[in-house]
Formats: sequence, structure tokens, C-alpha cells
Amino acid sequence: MNRRAFACALIALPLAAAGCGGSSSSQPPPATLPTTTAAKLMVLTVYRLSDGNLSAETVEVPATQAVAGAALKALGLDATVTISDGTATVDLPGATDEQIEEAVFTLTHFPTVQRVAIGGKTYTRSDFDGRVQPILVDTPAAHARVAKTFHVGGTASVFEATVVVELEQGGKPVAHVTATASEGAPGRGSFDTTLTAPGTGPATVVAYAPSAEDGSPQHEVRVPIVITP
Repeated sequence: MNRRAFACALIALPLAAAGCGGSSSSQPPPATLPTTTAAKLMVLTVYRLSDGNLSAETVEVPATQAVAGAALKALGLDATVTISDGTATVDLPGATDEQIEEAVFTLTHFPTVQRVAIGGKTYTRSDFDGRVQPILVDTPAAHARVAKTFHVGGTASVFEATVVVELEQGGKPVAHVTATASEGAPGRGSFDTTLTAPGTGPATVVAYAPSAEDGSPQHEVRVPIVITP
């Protein structure tokens, strides 16, 4: 090797070494959610109680493999979480009823979690049926960024299992569908439907049960979102 080639080889070695470091990836959030918004952030869904109503919203958190713990931390709950055989065990001594409800709905949003153990008791979402408002929209969560055609899903306990789902843009309805939950009141069933937006930008998903008397909205839920190209 001549001197010029040898010098080039010496320069190339540290550059090659710099690109060979190992990398770790965070556990991806549920498929219904955006994965990342920045190189070191990920987007998760958490459930918060406000004025007695539970709602899903998106939050940005630092990317981590401890996704369940990060979701609880976004709720202000600094707790250790272990997941095994579909049960998330949460070390959260002295948790209030409201904190337990938020933790149970947040953690069971992950497909690997069906139940949550806190303080020696095990909970599922059905344990809170009597405390959750008649219509709960799980997806999209508030402030989520979605494609022009997207799913709207959740649970409802309404008359004849009928849930009307609309999309508003610019303060006006632009899409309207009627969904049927898997079970009507007094039970609680799941519903899922699809909306298509005519344009992009800020929008609002509106879900309600039509009144049996005049069809007026009952138990209305409004979810702000952003439609992306």
C-alpha cells in the first residue's frame, strides 16, 4: 500500500468505528397510536379523570423500554410496573380510587395487559362500569394525529346500543355514521366505525346517543384531533 492509500485508510477507520455503535429500540406503543413525533420521543395514550369523566388523550414521553411505567408517570404516578401473563402489577401504595381507575384504563390500553393488580387487589375495566360515563371513546385519543380515513372505537352503555359518530371541521359536521355497540344499556358494549375527512387540519370527533324521543344528542363526547395528509 502506498503512503497516500495508507493515510486514507487511517482517516476512514475512526469514521467507520463511529457508525458501528449498538442501538436499542423502545417497545412500540399500541398499533392504534402514532409511534414517534421526534427522534427521542414516543406518543402514548393515557386516561385522565376530569369532573368525574374519564377520557383518553395522547402524551409525548421520552422513548423508553419501560413503556407502562412511562404512561403512569405521565399521569403523575411514579410507580414500578411488572407485566406477566396479562397482569400488570403496580407498586402504588396509598393509591386513591381515582388513581386506580386512571391506572387500570391506561395500562389495559396496551394489548398485553388484561388486568391490573394494585394494593393486593386485581382490577379490570368492567369493575368501573358504574363509574364511567355512558360513552367512552378509546380511539382516537384527544389530540391524536390521524389519517383522513380513520377508526373511531370505544365502549357505550346507551339505549338500544346506538351510537352516532360525527366529524366536525371548521365548526360544521362533515361526516356522519351510526354505530351499534355490542351490547345496549344497562350493559356496556364496544363499538367501532370508520370516518373519512374531506380535508386535513384540526377536527373534532363527536359521539352521542340519540334521544328516543326526538333524536337529540345524549351523553355527548367531543374529542379534538388533527387530520394529517
